[in-house]
Amino acid sequence: MITESSADSVIEARNLWFKYPRGDWVLRGVDLEVKRGEHVLVVGETGSGKTTLLRALTGLGVLVYGGEVKGSIRILGRDLSEYTTSELSRIVGVVGQNPYAYFSDLHVGEDLYNYALRIHGDSTRAVRAVRKVVEAFSLHSLLDRYFFELSGGEAKRVVVAKALISDPPVLLVDEPLMWLDEQGVGEVMSVLEVLRRLGKSVFVFEHRIAPILDYFDRVLVIRAGVLREVTGSARRLLVKRRSLLNEERSERVLDSEREVVLGASDLYYYYGSKLVLRGVNVTVRSGDKVLIYGANGSGKTTLLKLLAGYLKPTRGRVERRGDAVYIPQNIILFYTEESLRREVEEICRSRRRGPRCIEEGLKSVKNAGIDPDASPFSLSHGQMVKLAVLLAILSGATTLLLDEPFSGLTYADRLRLVKELIGLDRAVVLASSWLEPATVSGWTTVLKLEDHTLTRVDSINYAYSLEELAEFYTKLVGSASA
Repeated sequence: MITESSADSVIEARNLWFKYPRGDWVLRGVDLEVKRGEHVLVVGETGSGKTTLLRALTGLGVLVYGGEVKGSIRILGRDLSEYTTSELSRIVGVVGQNPYAYFSDLHVGEDLYNYALRIHGDSTRAVRAVRKVVEAFSLHSLLDRYFFELSGGEAKRVVVAKALISDPPVLLVDEPLMWLDEQGVGEVMSVLEVLRRLGKSVFVFEHRIAPILDYFDRVLVIRAGVLREVTGSARRLLVKRRSLLNEERSERVLDSEREVVLGASDLYYYYGSKLVLRGVNVTVRSGDKVLIYGANGSGKTTLLKLLAGYLKPTRGRVERRGDAVYIPQNIILFYTEESLRREVEEICRSRRRGPRCIEEGLKSVKNAGIDPDASPFSLSHGQMVKLAVLLAILSGATTLLLDEPFSGLTYADRLRLVKELIGLDRAVVLASSWLEPATVSGWTTVLKLEDHTLTRVDSINYAYSLEELAEFYTKLVGSASA
């Protein structure tokens, strides 16, 4: 609880309440103080209010979303209302969940430079600022790319770097590890260390906290609309499981006579002159559960789009039997209707599933605690992912193709999703940039995409199984109970 203002505070919130139009209060008396140079991590269940807190602290909750706010927010000692939007953008760098929304130019290098030019107003200073973030985030190989060619992890690295071009004293980041592979996580950690040396204050909202826990001064849980500190609990709970494990994989033995529902033969794909996939062969039979693991930029998204029929191979052949539904990494692209009710109706009607399908779909949406008449674009990223999977299952598709479906989900949610997918009576192909899903038993096969080709993974090394991480997260959030 904050009792008096602190001269070295960069962010202060006192008895902060916030709600969206026609909605109930999401934040219910948040007290928060972030000191100069402090790094603070905020965790919480999907839909608990993490993104809402970010919007409230930056004024976007009122200006963009038309929300109502009570209480006070001070940034660098001044009330939030005293800042113009331009002033605030220079002192508080913000990176949201969807990195693709932060590009103004198609070309990555031009986007960074033009933004730096707008911020600094001088080409020499702009070039210097861009060079600095490019070095910090190792972006050299991405500068000549178009932003829509970037994988989710690559895009995230670029926009975090972009936020630092104005050299803000405060950085608010919503899920910086979303879509990142192990190398990308390591790069973010290196940048956090640099930011600490520079005295930057960093306020991070994240679900995937195990690899970054030790980099933060404090850990807070948002629950029931309020913040509670759980730093000590977080360190005690996680250290008990810190042991490197090595597990030999035993694949499920399934009937090889089952029907092949999806297959790729000698698949090649080029983006222009750049080779992405070389001689890839995949066979997916009815009921198979296939996990494809690979680093950011390895070609996982390209492979799934080829399997789904959204791209045509440069060479080779893809064969599909039955209906395949593709859930993209950028989950916003999955939705097309103005309400969840319309999404359910459209997916049922387009696949001639009948009125019972609609009835079951609407019931599932309500059971998830979401208003069927709400817009899918008003949901948190994690909620959008959960509902996309629900709708894909509802469609009755023979094969589900999921590209990094874990963003926006807690470890417990991720575990539930993996078990649900493995338990389905249809084929599932899931692409992931992290290996923890492979620790859950039930996969037919685990493949690794590397150097343009697919190879089978027979053994895995991991610090924590997904079950252990889910248990840790559940206990951590529970420790924040009043």
